[in-house]
Amino acid sequence: MRARRLLPCLLVLLAAAPAQAARPPASASDPRWETPANWPFDPPGKLRRGVDGVPDWWDDGSPCAVGCRPRGAHLGWPLKPFHERHALRAGLNELRPSSFHHGIDIQAEDHVKVYAMQSGSAHIVESSGAEERVQVGSYVYWHVDLRVREGQRVRAFRTVLGTTKSGFGHLHLSELSGSRYLNPLRPHGRVLFPWRDSAAPVLARPRVLSDGRVLVEAFDPQSFQIRTRYNTPVLGLAALAYRVLDRDGHKLTGLRWALRGTQNYDWSVHSAIYASDTRAPDFDCWFQPNCKPRWDYVLAGGLAPSVRELGLPSGRYVLKAYGWDWAGNASTIEERFKMGGGARKRAIARPAQLSKPRASDKG
Repeated sequence: MRARRLLPCLLVLLAAAPAQAARPPASASDPRWETPANWPFDPPGKLRRGVDGVPDWWDDGSPCAVGCRPRGAHLGWPLKPFHERHALRAGLNELRPSSFHHGIDIQAEDHVKVYAMQSGSAHIVESSGAEERVQVGSYVYWHVDLRVREGQRVRAFRTVLGTTKSGFGHLHLSELSGSRYLNPLRPHGRVLFPWRDSAAPVLARPRVLSDGRVLVEAFDPQSFQIRTRYNTPVLGLAALAYRVLDRDGHKLTGLRWALRGTQNYDWSVHSAIYASDTRAPDFDCWFQPNCKPRWDYVLAGGLAPSVRELGLPSGRYVLKAYGWDWAGNASTIEERFKMGGGARKRAIARPAQLSKPRASDKG
């Protein structure tokens, strides 16, 4: 009799559990561990989750790094169901052929209806072709077969803007503040709700090169995943930094930021963020079940100074790399290296360049 009373409660709990949430074991050395098919590489044993005593990656003081929620924007998603989670296919600043990605990609089937999240007048930015898109308020909806006309009054979650294009398998969403692209997932400014991610980034062992540059492969797995034509992929990082420690673990430098995705970067700095062997997913990649990019970052010697520019005397040191995802989850990994003799270069500040809207996003 008691079992019959408990059965409805158990069914409710099972129905409420996220069907596609993925939580890997604490260590890749666990015998139960199997690397997911869409991960670019196995996580190294030195990888550690979490960071202590470092600022939030978005706390850089730049305009609208946090907050700045558009007036009149409604919480939800531009695809049905409006108030349930959706999976992401790409994030801000991922590498594209001629630009950084200008927003986020929401994984979707083809021919799905697209709605605005903010009421206002439709502005047709591109009326045909692969980059067909419309802006309503602060948001731009890309790769859409449009059903609205220029100047048409649009009601949030009521007016159908169009449908996702055949073969694209996603909706690209950009957010603008004047002429600047913002991070649509920023704290206290995000209207995409509900959204959460509990999986921390995965960093490979940093490679310290003879010229003082440091490269590191990394990616961001997502805890919420679905299957459309393809499985939900890993994303690029939101932020990346390093510091140098002595052999006993004492800090010798502050954080040096190699990537900080509070704003959209200008194309002129792409080679300072991504190494030359980075492989971004192309259009054909999304016709495979598991599209695996290769995100290889310039951790030192790009936007952040090389280790030779830090003024360190000859000796042995530890480089500690930090990686963050868009939800604020973080991972760290350490790598020992040696500084030889010879003249040392002085560190040079490298201001990040922010981008303005471009004619093509290719995202």
